[in-house]
Amino acid sequence: MQHLKTFVFLVFGGTILFYSFKGDGKPRGDKESFSKTSASISSGDDMYYELTTTSTGKNFSMQGVTKIFMSSKGDMRKEINMTNSFSGNKHTSTIVVIGHSDKPDESISIEDDEKTYTINHIDRGDQNTGEKIQSTVSKIGEEKILGFKCVHARIISNISIAKISSHVDTFDIWRSDDVPVPASVKKLMNQFESKTGIFMSDPEVAKKLKQMGCEGFMVKIEVKGKSASTVTELTKVEHRSIPAGMFQIPVGYTEDKN
Repeated sequence: MQHLKTFVFLVFGGTILFYSFKGDGKPRGDKESFSKTSASISSGDDMYYELTTTSTGKNFSMQGVTKIFMSSKGDMRKEINMTNSFSGNKHTSTIVVIGHSDKPDESISIEDDEKTYTINHIDRGDQNTGEKIQSTVSKIGEEKILGFKCVHARIISNISIAKISSHVDTFDIWRSDDVPVPASVKKLMNQFESKTGIFMSDPEVAKKLKQMGCEGFMVKIEVKGKSASTVTELTKVEHRSIPAGMFQIPVGYTEDKN
């Protein structure tokens, strides 16, 4: 089960962590369109985002909803709910991960079924998998999603491992500076991207995207590979007042050091 959760997190939720937020944390788009696309906006300095994901391949399919909670103090919580063909399209248990901006190299996985938690230490060197990646990036155009002005770019990466294997992945991404993000979280994500670049692309891609104006919140991403494709899209943005307990380890949970 743990292996499945790790795979699902990478496919459904992990990609958003690799795309930085930029700006002052305030929406710069049309206020009217923002209120229309987020019908249940409530007051508060915290933010809530919801994304839907569909992943399909030759022998599997997955559908999921990712909920992201961000506090104005720099706390984050991600909840991933999904169905997949492996389990007969039944809902699996919710994947919960929390993090804090004052500990950028650490995340905490919450296992509600077992009432345990796991502290994950992120080593930047772990991202070096020995793959050779050559990427090209192009600006496709400018579009609106949920009323937010987005820059659409396409990244094509040729990924090879020595002389053993190679494949080509195509990423279409839509990013927007108009999506409001707490300033503390935005700073953390900018630092993350400056160190790690864009996931599954060569180091120069991040610079080229910035030159194209493709920055900010990842509103949509389409990933197409030889054997599978995944689409994740932002479907809800709300101002909220989120209880501090949402970003804490529940009382009575024990640490799983394995």
